[in-house]
Amino acid sequence: MTDIILSPDGKFMWTGDQWIPTPPNSKGSSLNMQDSVISGDVITTNIHNDPSMVTAAIVTALQQLGMLNSPQQQAPPDNGFDLPASFSVGDHVEYYSPTNQRWLNRCKVTGINNDGTYKIEVPKTNKTETKYAVVIGNSPGTIRPASAPYSTGDRVFVNWKNYGHFYSGSISKKNADETYQIHFDDGDVEDGVEWGRIEPLNESSQEVKDYIHNDSTAEDELVKAFQVFDPDHSGTILAKDYMKILTEYGDSPLTVEEVLSEFASLEIYMDSQLDYFELAKYLVGSELMANTQPTKPEVVIRDAYVEGGLLKGYAYAHPRLGESNIKSSPIQSISYDERATGRVETRNTIYVVGPTGWKVQPEDHPFNS
Repeated sequence: MTDIILSPDGKFMWTGDQWIPTPPNSKGSSLNMQDSVISGDVITTNIHNDPSMVTAAIVTALQQLGMLNSPQQQAPPDNGFDLPASFSVGDHVEYYSPTNQRWLNRCKVTGINNDGTYKIEVPKTNKTETKYAVVIGNSPGTIRPASAPYSTGDRVFVNWKNYGHFYSGSISKKNADETYQIHFDDGDVEDGVEWGRIEPLNESSQEVKDYIHNDSTAEDELVKAFQVFDPDHSGTILAKDYMKILTEYGDSPLTVEEVLSEFASLEIYMDSQLDYFELAKYLVGSELMANTQPTKPEVVIRDAYVEGGLLKGYAYAHPRLGESNIKSSPIQSISYDERATGRVETRNTIYVVGPTGWKVQPEDHPFNS
């Protein structure tokens, strides 16, 4: 006899195409996934009465099933704000930490190198680190002016719940602890947001407009799909309905057993309510991050020159070689910004060359013209 598949709480039974209430005194060998739940109050049962907590638990299940990326930091699009041509010793700056994937404030310029790069101090919890060769910019390993305080009404990009994806909104309140309450454009509200998760929003930038439009369109489409299971427009759907989506729709639907096992391990019951507006935001952020190519590390190099299609010179803080003379893999492209800082892209790395960091300038260097 085919095993009966019961939901983690035993209240629902899988018929092969839908979930129905479990008949009283149902007979047969049952596969009740509740048996696999770790005993003890690993997750309080109050989770099942809180749609937001259920949603977070389901996101965890999707990550464990390989359907979503784990949280990771991702910078919003370039707002198009002007960066200064240079800094002076003593200036306070923010440093974009490649390790933490976020801007660190309270940094200070302590020296200017001959190649136009900067030496800065980066305060950490128990010590102060020195970065010996950084350049001005908006990418990992660069510095920019320290952000000004935000005010009520400011339009901003916010790293929602520190999940890694930025959404547009407005500051509705500044709290006494220097955190902020954010009203997002989609109607969501988040309080206690640290200013390190906030970026200014330049709505005149076409790149920013496209970013917001793409987010909004993707989120709206997901919400409309979920509303099919929410005829009362309550903003929530049952976990059993979302399981139906996971196991019956898409190019690679999951098996019932896979989803049941993950739901059971996190004590998600079939009659648990989840907030599908919140789930849509998680899914949009994960989808866009999944479609983003991994960021190549940026390494500052001096005494640089091109020879035989390769870049040579002395590199600072190379992720594999540390500080040493290097010879790159074949060069894919060379570009320059308005300050004549060069970026030399190879297969695995982007080498950053300050305005005067060349031992021999390439023929197309801005200074040659």
